[in-house]
Amino acid sequence: MSKRPQRAPEQRRRPRDEGFGLVEIMISMFLLTILAVSFLPLLIDSLKTTVRNATIATATQLASEQLDAVALIPRTCAGLDAFESAALPTLTDERGNVFTPHRNASTCPTSGYPASVAVEVWVTVDSDPAIRVGSTTTVIIESAS
Repeated sequence: MSKRPQRAPEQRRRPRDEGFGLVEIMISMFLLTILAVSFLPLLIDSLKTTVRNATIATATQLASEQLDAVALIPRTCAGLDAFESAALPTLTDERGNVFTPHRNASTCPTSGYPASVAVEVWVTVDSDPAIRVGSTTTVIIESAS
């Protein structure tokens, strides 16, 4: 049997430091916190944009419904006047936004039928006056009454 040569004390193996120490963990947590805080404004802006887009989508749907109602009116000046003067109900969504639909028709001609009349429909949001969704279409009027 041969004996292993013994090493000098300075050559002996030192115990290995395995794993992460408390300082490394604290530094990594600090860096992750800085990273998370830097993304916070982006998250807030994206949530605001999402809410605004949902509000605009609802207003667009209401304006589309108003345009569909234009297609159903009688093709007379009396029918157009009744359409324009009809009371329009407001709508409140689950976020508390109040949507108000509006209608406006240009003056109906007194003669020269058939004639075209521009009809504008739009929806406003009471909580955000900057949002106004609308459209204009043309209606062919066949007679006065």
